[in-house]
Amino acid sequence: MSTTLQVTEEPLSDEDIELLRRNRGGRSLTVVFASLMFLLLVSSMVLLAVVIVYDRSLLRGGDGVVIVACTMGMAAFAVFLGRKLLRVPQAWRRFNRVLKGRVSKQIVSGHLTGFGLAEGRGISYVFGEQRVDVALPFWNEITRDTRDGFRPLTAMALTDLPVRLHLLTLQPDGPPVLLRAEYPMSAEVWNSVEEISDADRDAVRKEELSLRKFFYMVALVPLVGSLFLGPLILLAAFLALMGLVLGMRSPRLKRARYKRGVRGVVEEAVTYRVRTTNSNVSTLVQNYRIGGVMHRVEHFGEVATPGQRVAFEYLDAKGIMGPSPLSFQIEDQPVMML
Repeated sequence: MSTTLQVTEEPLSDEDIELLRRNRGGRSLTVVFASLMFLLLVSSMVLLAVVIVYDRSLLRGGDGVVIVACTMGMAAFAVFLGRKLLRVPQAWRRFNRVLKGRVSKQIVSGHLTGFGLAEGRGISYVFGEQRVDVALPFWNEITRDTRDGFRPLTAMALTDLPVRLHLLTLQPDGPPVLLRAEYPMSAEVWNSVEEISDADRDAVRKEELSLRKFFYMVALVPLVGSLFLGPLILLAAFLALMGLVLGMRSPRLKRARYKRGVRGVVEEAVTYRVRTTNSNVSTLVQNYRIGGVMHRVEHFGEVATPGQRVAFEYLDAKGIMGPSPLSFQIEDQPVMML
């Protein structure tokens, strides 16, 4: 890689460490859930083994085939989870060393000729004949294994220009974490911090009430249909309840005191498809790199493309899902309240 790319090392900056801290949330909860699942699988296999010992007739016929297949499936999944859990302590110790600033990052500089999806679950930068696969914070499991996480749906970026990648290697056999990607126009980004005004709160409240009215109007359709088909009243009640809940005042907006603004050129646009608890329902989450920093923005309407100028605001209040977006606007288009 050093034949065409320049590679140097630098200490982690305060912004890098803050980015890593912000994207480590929820790791304990995930490990607890995986541990409970592992114990459930092991206890189920032990129970099946005890039952089979006392009644070997269960292994005869078709029922026996099903029992053996289920046992083998649970055993395979238990081994998979067990191997993942065994790697957690070492991965956490390594990650904690990073948070203390004891690990350096690599700066990879070169002329970007291509950009797209990596073979794994990250994104890929192409510099001539060389490819650099990276993992993204939040979307990849940076605290355990950077090879795990979500796979992007689409990835676009400005190309045919010089780029500097700030990379942090956490696992020797995994892709490095991309902390920043500096483009020539990254220095032109405009950032601001302002106190949330009453006008901001009123605009958000107006959007919330509009959403509530929309669900109420949709609920009228099954409500009228229930006069002819009784069970439709349940659908009407569900839609009305959704309107009531989604139209409530945002608790994060109540707690937040400040909003942050970002304005600049979109350097990269990466889209993820996130499925809800109902596997048939999914939502698209847009990620825009502006000023070298990747921002996660969930919005409706047209998707910004690399090269377009955008402006968006987000609440200073932060939780497990990160900053909460407030508004988004593509240049020369109406503002969208989020």
